[in-house]
Amino acid sequence: MNALLGLLLAGAIACAPASGATPSTATAYLRLFDTNRDGRVSLAEYSAWLMRGFDRLDRNHDGILETEELPPGHHSGALITRRQRQADIARVFHRQDTNHDGYLDARELAAPPR
Repeated sequence: MNALLGLLLAGAIACAPASGATPSTATAYLRLFDTNRDGRVSLAEYSAWLMRGFDRLDRNHDGILETEELPPGHHSGALITRRQRQADIARVFHRQDTNHDGYLDARELAAPPR
């Protein structure tokens, strides 16, 4: 898994429900992201959910993830800015959107990032 996808996964895990429960179905996973409950996930919803992970990791709230703020195993030596993170999230979203409709359905969201 490349560093970007690993960091995206780390961000998603950091935003897991407080109960510690892991969604057991693609539909349950979609509900985590789908804040307007329309049955699909927009780029804004996807980004908002995953940026929560960035914000939790950015302990000093400077908009930059330094090495000491990254999860173990993600120490590439490079700083990650908020803008970079949002661009990375958008790239993954567009790769996941296999039907190119601008939204992720449950199947697209649950598929491993390509």
